[in-house]
Amino acid sequence: KYRASNEKAKYTPDWGHSTRVEAWVWSIPCIIIVILAIVTWKTSHDLDPFQPLKMDKKPVVIQVVALDWKWLFIYPEQNIATVNYVQFPEKTPINFEITADAPMNSFFIPQLAGQIYAMPGMETQLHVIAEDKSTYDGISANYSGSGFSGMKFIAQSTSQEEFDQWVNMVRQSPSKLSLDEYNILAK
Repeated sequence: KYRASNEKAKYTPDWGHSTRVEAWVWSIPCIIIVILAIVTWKTSHDLDPFQPLKMDKKPVVIQVVALDWKWLFIYPEQNIATVNYVQFPEKTPINFEITADAPMNSFFIPQLAGQIYAMPGMETQLHVIAEDKSTYDGISANYSGSGFSGMKFIAQSTSQEEFDQWVNMVRQSPSKLSLDEYNILAK
């Protein structure tokens, strides 16, 4: 380009900056970052575990209390409670309300949802749905002292009919969760 016979070429030996080239070079990464930011913002909020699932079906509310080395599941609408076992109907939204009456813990059903911390004096939420009938292993995913590794529970999704039968069976139990029973359980 810079030869004696090419008189049209502009010779600029001290050239070091072009606003047009800089704008072109930097606009491509900036556009990519903006697109990634929009996608990240949208998907992060769509997958928020605190956000209730949008369905026509009424959700089942289950209160989860992390005790020392065990999980207490309270069904306020069904007026029942279980220890280390939770059951719910398939294809139905489940609203877990999670807290702790012991050291901080982590409620985790790996095949169904991500982990959510259970902390004393605080309530966290987890909204899930089981697409089919299955049995899931639930665990404590947080080191909370000696015995935490045995802090496991069974989560089972069944048909609505099987869930209703199970609720009726649990209601027939002579054991009731009173404050005295809760205090014994918490020990």
